[in-house]
Amino acid sequence: MKRIFTILPFLVLGALWHVGVIFNFIDSQFFPSPVMFTLKLFMLFLNSDFVYDCLRSAYRLLAGTLISIPLSFIAAFACSHCPKFDRIFNPLVAFTFPLPKVAIFPLTLLVLGIGDSSKIFVISLGMFYLLFINLRLGLLHMKGGEVGELVKIFKINKKNYFFEIILKGIRVDFFKGLKLALGYGLTLVVVSEFSMSKDGVGNFIWKAWEQFNIIDMYAAVLLLSLVGFVIYLVLDHLIGRFEKYYH
Repeated sequence: MKRIFTILPFLVLGALWHVGVIFNFIDSQFFPSPVMFTLKLFMLFLNSDFVYDCLRSAYRLLAGTLISIPLSFIAAFACSHCPKFDRIFNPLVAFTFPLPKVAIFPLTLLVLGIGDSSKIFVISLGMFYLLFINLRLGLLHMKGGEVGELVKIFKINKKNYFFEIILKGIRVDFFKGLKLALGYGLTLVVVSEFSMSKDGVGNFIWKAWEQFNIIDMYAAVLLLSLVGFVIYLVLDHLIGRFEKYYH
């Protein structure tokens, strides 16, 4: 039943949209029926070029994720356990975090070139902030709460403290940060592929727009929405399981 209620709003919205197109309440030239671009999405997966575009985008998102996770954890751990480092690094994060990461993309193109390096850098940078903020707050809460007192009382060694307390205790905050970071990372993947890219889903959307191929454009946007939706549900499920475990 829960799964039905999860997708019910989308089914209702899609049905209303489709009916609006049939009765000409909605201009199908700019807003084609969801049935049309959903079927088109299935057809696109028979096209090897589109599959290649999807794989290239997935690679960039995965690379950005694998870079941002260890860096954000190291920075958050250093900030939570070294007040001097935190007084220097955290204001720097606060100062640069509001800066749109897309705004520095032209600069990264000049420094790193038009290949994957510049795209992955922007993606990993955008994801880093969201992961770091969640991990830092979680680690500070752990250190300053009952866990920190127990570590002092029982004199837990560094190895057990790190693997049995830190890594296990930070899981909820990590997955919450990852849920936000992957959503933002997916956006940065597409935006970075709009220009100076020969492949990727973002490039596919851009070319579809230039050629006024509206159905292809909507089909690609639908794919991104589905990927984001699945990521959100999976991580939300993991967060729920870990929160029940600790409570």
